[in-house]
Amino acid sequence: MEVNFKADKITCETHLEEGYYMIGFSDNGDEPNQYVILQKSIDFDEQDIELGLNSYYFEYSDQSNSEYDVCRNVVLEKDKITFILKEDFLEDITKIVIVFEEKTIQNPTEFESVFKKIIDDDRVLTLFEKT
Repeated sequence: MEVNFKADKITCETHLEEGYYMIGFSDNGDEPNQYVILQKSIDFDEQDIELGLNSYYFEYSDQSNSEYDVCRNVVLEKDKITFILKEDFLEDITKIVIVFEEKTIQNPTEFESVFKKIIDDDRVLTLFEKT
């Protein structure tokens, strides 16, 4: 099953002191019905690596729908992002498509940079067009 929603708020943050990057998409500002959070530590310790936590964290609409390294592919376009999920992550959901207006991303260059730091592997197809 495919889930679709329109993001009216996109947050892009770098927290150097706390040691992580974060991007959030929500459909209703600070009180969302649907959201996706992507987060990744800047550095991983030995325990993170041993536990398989040395990747990005993905959360969909509730902390119970969260896991590390859950996307088979990600397609980032100028007005849409598509997360193609691994089969064992969410029972019925195989794809999450988030559409947004270009102006929702306040700093596209920063957004793309942080996004690539969070999901930094060959599963990402970036079709993001700079204006």
